[in-house]
Amino acid sequence: MNLPTRRKEMMNRLLKEQVVKTVLAMIHEGTPVTMDKVAFRCGVSKGTVYNYFKNKKDLLNTVHEAVIIPIKKESCKIFEKKIPPMEKIYGFVENVFNFQKEYPLYFKFIQSQRSAAAAVTERMDLIIIPLVNICREGMHQGQFMDADPYVMAAMIFGTVVGPLESLTYREDALQDLEKLKQEIVRFLDKSILKEQERSL
Repeated sequence: MNLPTRRKEMMNRLLKEQVVKTVLAMIHEGTPVTMDKVAFRCGVSKGTVYNYFKNKKDLLNTVHEAVIIPIKKESCKIFEKKIPPMEKIYGFVENVFNFQKEYPLYFKFIQSQRSAAAAVTERMDLIIIPLVNICREGMHQGQFMDADPYVMAAMIFGTVVGPLESLTYREDALQDLEKLKQEIVRFLDKSILKEQERSL
């Protein structure tokens, strides 16, 4: 590959990264995301943004992928570790809360932008199916209550993600995210573990 081609590819990658960072900053601020505003904040013309993204949906899909890939990688690492099943679930909780700290308004924003079908498919692939496998492992080892692993996995997902999705709808602002995380872990312990495992 010649130097001008490499330079052009590098510039394209840098501009795309700048656009993604700009959109994430706008989400963090609660600023409406439009192609005009993204172009203005990146210091380029709207036409330049359209050279890289077909439309706003394409732009937001690219941003979502940029956000979700690191989470997916981290979750995979947690789910594949040779540790007890409940430790994997605690790792999943930690990963979700770390994401919430880094992108506090992202759950609310993404709910308003993605179709229900896309969200369900992504949730099943990234989280539910791996959690089903962890639940089966925990039941097989005699640590988890006997239950339908899909029901248990969906319950775990709802218990962990549901409170974060509802943060912006609370009448009173939540002050202590760490306390919320501990309450979720306590609830999961009581809901998943067999009685003898809880007392250890």
